[in-house]
Amino acid sequence: MRLVRSQAPYLKGASLLVAADCTAFAYPAIQQDFLKGRVALVGCPKLDETGPFVDKLAEIIRANEIRDITVLHMTVPCCAQLDRLVAEAMKRSGIDVPWRSFVVGIEGTLTSD
Repeated sequence: MRLVRSQAPYLKGASLLVAADCTAFAYPAIQQDFLKGRVALVGCPKLDETGPFVDKLAEIIRANEIRDITVLHMTVPCCAQLDRLVAEAMKRSGIDVPWRSFVVGIEGTLTSD
């Protein structure tokens, strides 16, 4: 997330995947189930500073006519904060984007929030 320019051309009208770092390792089918047709933004709600994460995502939403957001995070408590960060970014942006959330269990199974 930190390295993405908020007005990068590939973000215009994009569908976003906001994924926790570890989901790509815990859920082997991430490529076919989540990445196709989406721009991936990756971060860790436990290890990254959450303020800049929310600010950057709010900028991205404001500047790019985002179509929708899919959130993918692990079932562990620290990771569940990712949903709240996305909701806060939308609130700060002033734009309501359709979004949904999926949870990856530690055994690699997928559920929706």
